[in-house]
Amino acid sequence: MVNRLSHVLVATMVISPQIATAKVKTIDIKSVSVETKGLFEGAEKDKVYTPNCDTQELSDDSALKWFRKSHEEPGYDFNEKATVTGCVFKGHLTTRDGRTLEWKLDIGGTGYILLSEKDNKVLQLIGPEIPK
Repeated sequence: MVNRLSHVLVATMVISPQIATAKVKTIDIKSVSVETKGLFEGAEKDKVYTPNCDTQELSDDSALKWFRKSHEEPGYDFNEKATVTGCVFKGHLTTRDGRTLEWKLDIGGTGYILLSEKDNKVLQLIGPEIPK
């Protein structure tokens, strides 16, 4: 009994960090298109943290690299780990199975992919900060 319990604890300690950093697995992204330069979507008082947001640019290739480096974050951990600056880029992506989905990336390294507009289902992502 003690042996089994110790095996479970060791397995949990080894597997848990891998789950926490799992890559985007819900969808298989084929291509990404950036459709906006930086847009500020926050409180006016917070603009001081992301000055010149409207001059920020992100290429399609850089956005695709960001998605490949990011990982899915469950709702209960997302709010604690997310860095939201209010300066975002928006666009669409195409999945390998042919779907086109909307996305939004914050330069702080937080991303969202709209999986279902009807259900307002969103895939939440955490990744590296987007270079300014």
